[in-house]
Amino acid sequence: MNPKSASAKRSKLTGSRPRLTLDISPSLKRRIKVAAAAQDMPVSGYVMRLLEQAVPSAESLTRVSDGSITVEALRCADELRSEQAAPFPEDSADLIREAREQRHSRL
Repeated sequence: MNPKSASAKRSKLTGSRPRLTLDISPSLKRRIKVAAAAQDMPVSGYVMRLLEQAVPSAESLTRVSDGSITVEALRCADELRSEQAAPFPEDSADLIREAREQRHSRL
């Protein structure tokens, strides 16, 4: 059988899904096989389920900020500030100090 026909046959069997090949240790392979068997699942289904749970969807991924402040962030801060009727009645440093004192008194 030539490589192209073998690949075509494999695509039909796997439903035209892309394949992923990983190099793993023999002990990890054994653990995966045992865990899949314990769940009465094929190894491929077991690994797929684990990856679906572990890898976030594309929609939930966000770009890591470079730390710069954007115009949109400033606009959002202005909106939040305008929604706040008055400044907080207490100094935040006093609140933190008070919480520390309470925590230390419990220890």
